[in-house]
Amino acid sequence: MVYGALPEIVLRGSFPLWLAIILMVVAAGVAGAFYFTESMKLGVGRRLVLAGMRALVLAAIVFLLCKPVAVRDVSTQKSRPVVILSDNSQSMTQKDPRPGVPDKARVAIARDLLAPDTGVNLPAGATLPTDRPTRAELVKSVFENKRLDLVGKLRQKGPVQPYLFGSRLRGFADTDDKPWVKSLSAEDPKTLITDTLSEFLQRDDNELPAALVLVTDGRDNGSGTQWDDLAADAARLNIPIHIYGVGGSAVGFLQLKDAVVQDTLFVEDTVTVPFRWRAQGIKEGDVELTLTLGGKVVASKRVAVVDGQDVTESLSFTPAKDDASAGKKEIVASVKVNQGNETLEDRFAKSVRVADRKVKMLYVESNPRWEFKFMMQAFKRDRRVDPTFLIINGDRKAMESGPPFLANFPDQRKDLFSYDLLVIGDVDANYFTPEQRNWIKDFVTEGGGLVVIAGRLHAPATWLGTPLADVLPVEVPSVKFAIDDPRRPTEFKPTLSDLGRRSAIFSMADDPGENQQFWADAPGFYWHYPVTKLRPAAVSLLDHPWDKVAENKPMPLMAMHYYGKGLVMFSAVEETWRWRFNEADKFFARYWGQVVYAIGLPHTLGSKSGQLAVAGGEAVLGKPGQVYGRLFTPEYRPMTRERVTAQVERLDAPPNEEKFRTVVFEAVPNQPGEYVATLPNDRVGRYALKVESGEDVAVLDYRVTLPPEHELAPGSMNEDGLRKLAEQTGGRFYREEDLHRLATDVKQQTVTFTQRKETLLWTSWWVWALVVGLFTAEWVVRKFSNMS
Repeated sequence: MVYGALPEIVLRGSFPLWLAIILMVVAAGVAGAFYFTESMKLGVGRRLVLAGMRALVLAAIVFLLCKPVAVRDVSTQKSRPVVILSDNSQSMTQKDPRPGVPDKARVAIARDLLAPDTGVNLPAGATLPTDRPTRAELVKSVFENKRLDLVGKLRQKGPVQPYLFGSRLRGFADTDDKPWVKSLSAEDPKTLITDTLSEFLQRDDNELPAALVLVTDGRDNGSGTQWDDLAADAARLNIPIHIYGVGGSAVGFLQLKDAVVQDTLFVEDTVTVPFRWRAQGIKEGDVELTLTLGGKVVASKRVAVVDGQDVTESLSFTPAKDDASAGKKEIVASVKVNQGNETLEDRFAKSVRVADRKVKMLYVESNPRWEFKFMMQAFKRDRRVDPTFLIINGDRKAMESGPPFLANFPDQRKDLFSYDLLVIGDVDANYFTPEQRNWIKDFVTEGGGLVVIAGRLHAPATWLGTPLADVLPVEVPSVKFAIDDPRRPTEFKPTLSDLGRRSAIFSMADDPGENQQFWADAPGFYWHYPVTKLRPAAVSLLDHPWDKVAENKPMPLMAMHYYGKGLVMFSAVEETWRWRFNEADKFFARYWGQVVYAIGLPHTLGSKSGQLAVAGGEAVLGKPGQVYGRLFTPEYRPMTRERVTAQVERLDAPPNEEKFRTVVFEAVPNQPGEYVATLPNDRVGRYALKVESGEDVAVLDYRVTLPPEHELAPGSMNEDGLRKLAEQTGGRFYREEDLHRLATDVKQQTVTFTQRKETLLWTSWWVWALVVGLFTAEWVVRKFSNMS
């Protein structure tokens, strides 16, 4: 329908209007003078007619010099478009489980194997597809379904405007070959559902759609627009959103994110393995947790499923003597849940050693200071440690009472070498004979572990110039401390070095968040023995917050290095017992137990491999990560090569994908033995990083996981959110069995479209015809008046 008001004349020429008026008046005067001075006999009426005609012609010419334009508003009505928005993000590559008849029937309807209005309640025994198409494949089948003819029916309601969306929006022409369907590749790394819909609501009023047809699984991981705000805007503009929800009704996934297992397990010692997993799209049922060691189930538990949250639960077991055998065994942690007639399962495997012998430790102390008192009780309760205690100034009767006490330091070399770990507290170097000092040095050189805990009276002040000082990882001055210092000491909170953060020694909790909280809240210390520098190839684990050593580096409070084949740790503080405040032995005993395992286990097991750790503790897809290594030569000296090649094995690689790849460790400058390599983290899965170090191969098992809300993370269709959005906007939510009603539910809408139309009069034929007509009329009148 076309209608409009009378046109308005607008002059667009550069010819001044005032001059045009003057010329018209002059033209009228000239025409009148011309005809009224004519000598022929003419009546006044005829003279006026001829003068008027001549004046009109001249006036018309002057008017056209002003370039007149006739402007008028023309209004029409047209149908609003129907916008089809199809999700092109990576989540559309998922293959949903379809365990039941309804979900299989939906695939059959999409593929035109069943009539569009068949429904999903089919009789038992009906032949249905058994494969699991991707969500994108299902969408293509729907729009290519000739019996459904969804696009053709929507065209009857208005022009169809198809788009693909994800992290970007792409429009296509609406042609019979449906180029947008062919271009549906499900490759966009993010989904911006609400932002994309909101963009169409911001159109000019004349371009607003009659309806939005949204085809998606509803997983929005990039929009800033809130769902309720979008729904309110669409309802206000009377633009219903009709939504085809893509995905199976039984969609769910189960992922074991972590299962912390120590590298070494001890016979008859309780092993606790914390599981961390997430179930998504599973509303009910039980998750079965299982631990197997060497193929034998050693622990299991069933817990109620929790949908959409990380859940932590622990399993415990006690390795038996039969489990201790030569070499390593595989421990497998698995989570499993049944969903319909399908089983979802995930697992994590790791090679461990099972030790049948405790760490045999000798702890020598001069006086029973607080550190010793609490450590003695903790070690006596630790079933993985076989402790012997020697208190030089202790009660002689107690020291001579037998195990776990010792009256004197071993006077035979072989007796000292029967221990795995030697812990020496604040002991005067002169307590040991020159021969015993050399034995201690040889004990470390041959692979024994040594922990030295500094004190105010003797150690390490009296050790300078003796073989005992040679094995320390630090250089120290000889300092004497007053026994009763009246000055109030200043509390300080130590800080973990980069290596300390990665070291298992300082892992005070299995949960990374709880561990971080401990180091933020842990009580501080009031005393430390000063250190002047680290020895070559030594590393600091714990630093003083403000005291410095050479090159303005933080002063080490706990340092470590290999001396010969043995590992030595030096503690410049004696107040870790303060960590017991309000926590008893929770952190204190764990810390000293981890010190014993780290320093004493290599001697116990007869194996000393390198140390590997993933930076940040977690490998995430798409974010290259770093792995740090402390590597050694076969003589157990820090490796000094600039580069070391390692191999990464993908443990769960499918048959058609590469299983092995090589990574290169680069030496960390000025830190002998320290290396760093970059892991690509470009595939989700389980991996084992292997690198030669010492006489063994250091192995790091890790897993590359998907970041939160990643497009490829398994997850169900957001049916509740999509249904709510459709209802709030006046639209409807559809599954495959409902799509035959979609085009009927879309209502045609029209919009009044007003367009300003301009006509250039100086180029219009009828204007010039009028001028010529006036000339002709004047000529005819002149002829009838017998004028030449």
